[in-house]
Amino acid sequence: MDNSIRKNEVCVIGLPRCDFVFSSTRSCFIGYSFEESTLEMNLLRKLLQERGMLVEEAAGNLAPGQNAFCAKICSKIITSQFCIILLNNEEIGGRELPNANVNMEYGLMLGFNKYVIPFQHQKQTLPFNVAGLDTIKYDNKNFEEKAISAIENAIAATTQINVPQDSGDQSLKLFLLQRNVLISTLEDEGERALYRLGEPLGFNLFTNFGGHEVVYFGRFAAIRAESIIWRIRKLAEILNSRIASMPFRVKTGMVTTEQVEMIKQIFNTLRFWILVSSDHDKQLIVTNITNDPISYEVEVITLEEAMAEVRSLPGYGA
Repeated sequence: MDNSIRKNEVCVIGLPRCDFVFSSTRSCFIGYSFEESTLEMNLLRKLLQERGMLVEEAAGNLAPGQNAFCAKICSKIITSQFCIILLNNEEIGGRELPNANVNMEYGLMLGFNKYVIPFQHQKQTLPFNVAGLDTIKYDNKNFEEKAISAIENAIAATTQINVPQDSGDQSLKLFLLQRNVLISTLEDEGERALYRLGEPLGFNLFTNFGGHEVVYFGRFAAIRAESIIWRIRKLAEILNSRIASMPFRVKTGMVTTEQVEMIKQIFNTLRFWILVSSDHDKQLIVTNITNDPISYEVEVITLEEAMAEVRSLPGYGA
């Protein structure tokens, strides 16, 4: 599967480009009629959550001060790993009518080339414009069985081995070099230990040229701000727990008092550099960390800011 970053550059309602990254979250957006699909939604939420998927739905999102269509629907579809659509008609005046909002969401999913699981109750009829598309027909007895099979197939088909990454490796190397840091060679046991703490969360380890200051670098341009904030706070929690455990480690002979003092000096200068795709994500992260600070210095840098620093280097592009 292609793991290169793919952003939405053309807004479907004519607003400036949003730069949300396709399939950048482990989530499933579900489009459905709020009145007609209560039982199905309860089951789908349960099945998805059991499989580690975040459930996104327009009804469950608030967007104060934002464009509701963008924040509650379009961006959630773009960033989702796959989508589910419940094409159950509404009964109005004795007639079955398709839900306009649901069909609009289905159109967005298809237009964005998302992996979509369409369901409709077997007693109902699809609108003519989607009647030719494969749709899973179900009844109340077999819905769970069919939903489990479809969801597990979707997860298998859409799970990426690596998180989508931005291109431009050479430029990023120049950016980091001009900031006087080098990627850790991990030859030192202490550096290996620090790297292992951040690696599960997607952080790489850099040191300054002298090797005595450490930077955790998170290249997160393809990840939503909420997930980035969680990663930052989780790594800070891990580091703080390690420091808190030092008296026990000294007592059990795992480290010496001298080593503890050295570790504390390193932790006192430790920094986080976070690379994100947009000013919007940067502001969300900065605001969150400012309102509830962690124990470490955090600098958030957009891709454009990083490239601007590179372009300022002598002879760049000459």
